[in-house]
Amino acid sequence: MMDNDKEPVKARLDEELRDLRFQGAANVLARTHPRTWAERIRAIWNKEIEIPVVPSGAAVAVLLLMLAIQQTANPDPEQAAPRNRQLVEAGGNTYWKDEFERAVANAENQNQG
Repeated sequence: MMDNDKEPVKARLDEELRDLRFQGAANVLARTHPRTWAERIRAIWNKEIEIPVVPSGAAVAVLLLMLAIQQTANPDPEQAAPRNRQLVEAGGNTYWKDEFERAVANAENQNQG
């Protein structure tokens, strides 16, 4: 019974499409089945690359997390402030003691040289 229903539909479709002709078959075949090396390279070059968003986003998130953990585990020693820093006053200004001593030592070295 199904075959009987399909035949009138196919006949009607064939009747409606009899004036349409696809003339780009050679071009499509050349693109889908490259014959020469140049056509093959062009086919590879023109491939669409699909990058899945969720796995690539997860990979970027893991990478950023690893970098953040590494920064907190190994802080830069010059930027890490000692906990027992002291403030000193000199010339009406307030300085960290270690930075003040370093600046004074640099100034003395410049005066000696």
